Amino acid sequence: MSQEYPEVGLKRGRFAASLFWSYAEMKEKDRRMFLLSTAIISLCFLLTSTGYLAWTYNVMGLTVPGMAEAVSLVAGYLFQAAGIGFFVILLRRKKECADQAAAVGLILYILCLVPAALSSSFMTVSVTGFLLNLWSGWIAGYYLYQLTDMTPARARGMALGAGYGVSIVLSWLFTLPEGGSVYDSKWILAICLFLTAAVFVVIRIKCADGKDRDETVTDELRELLFLKALPLRSLLIPAAALVLVFSILNSSGFGFPSVHLQEGIRVETSRLFYAAGLVIAGFVHDRDRRYGALCALAALVMPFMLLALRGEPVPLRIFWALSYFSFGFYSVYRMLLFSDIAKAENMLWLSGCGLLAGRIGDALGEAMNLLLLKSAPVLIGLCAALFVTAVILFFRIYRSAWLPDTEQDRSEQERFDRFSAQYDLSSREREVLRMLLLKKTNMEIAEELSVSERTVRFHIHNLLQKTGCRNRVVLLSAYTLQQDVT
Repeated sequence: MSQEYPEVGLKRGRFAASLFWSYAEMKEKDRRMFLLSTAIISLCFLLTSTGYLAWTYNVMGLTVPGMAEAVSLVAGYLFQAAGIGFFVILLRRKKECADQAAAVGLILYILCLVPAALSSSFMTVSVTGFLLNLWSGWIAGYYLYQLTDMTPARARGMALGAGYGVSIVLSWLFTLPEGGSVYDSKWILAICLFLTAAVFVVIRIKCADGKDRDETVTDELRELLFLKALPLRSLLIPAAALVLVFSILNSSGFGFPSVHLQEGIRVETSRLFYAAGLVIAGFVHDRDRRYGALCALAALVMPFMLLALRGEPVPLRIFWALSYFSFGFYSVYRMLLFSDIAKAENMLWLSGCGLLAGRIGDALGEAMNLLLLKSAPVLIGLCAALFVTAVILFFRIYRSAWLPDTEQDRSEQERFDRFSAQYDLSSREREVLRMLLLKKTNMEIAEELSVSERTVRFHIHNLLQKTGCRNRVVLLSAYTLQQDVT
């Protein structure tokens, strides 16, 4: 571990001192996996966002503002969430099928894109567009899994921010020829076919590179992420609720009204501010996860600012730029929060759940904005209530995951150390004992320590011999009794 992360044990202020330092300090294998995961994220997001924009423009040409947002932003986001959910279920049952499942999703995505982007029937465009978004979510679930599994912990923000940022810049470049009409032409299919082929190539390279990256989750790695050594799965429900509320707040403040596109606003140009927010947020998260979390919380002021500016003589481009820029901080936070929990708890299937909850929140926020568009006081009141809820949830998670241990936590650590010293337990035996106290099975302990179950049984046997206990139940009882006595 010390060779992989040489800065562990040093002052945290030296952690990821710069973007280039972090990359340079990676092992050759980690550097390669970082580049591959960044390429997968960039190409997949470019493919899905390009198809989504082509579909959205087609929807806007076939219906009126208001209905266009309901179809593309509300229903479309919900179908994306469903796609992520289906991939999460698949990943939990058959992790080894991730690459094959991604390939199926890519093919079905392209098949749905043809009628969704080119048909002149609103019903056909809507139905195929919903399926398009379903497979878009499926693909997102795949690249978020690769982000968690392949990318070193201290570089996940870089991979996510840079991957998204590069794809956004490229999608903007697509608009330069012919005044941006490429999204309304058959050329968009050729572009998406090329991107699909590129994704297949990168996945092939990744598979040929060998097994997925194995980063053993240890106390040092948790320190690197500034995560306390506790079962973070207890934070899953609060984290999902927080992401949901964050996303509702962000979307309800502005809503990206399609009517503005008729007044000269270009989504692709405005998204350049999104790219800037993503890259900055990714770097901040890699420097210190706590800083990234606080930046996401601070960005919650943006929806209120946008609501306050409604009706004022402010250029529309300011609205779009501010909304997209702040959205970059939400996006990185909600995806990395679940990526870190998934890796720390060895539950990689959870990787996409941050975006899943976020997409549901995005859809609910857009719906709230549409329904209360002419009732600003009610909308502001709901946003204020959501803001209070978000702050409460945020600090609960922040305190549990990142704040220094309380006196009770330190006291428990001291008791654990006393028990270990009393029976002269080795460092590995202490790790096994700590996991036994968390009620983990032999298989779970073996996976977390990257050893065989036979080795785990050997350490448990030594623990029982040293403590004079017949089995693990007696061992845990002896530990509890020792704590009560002390």
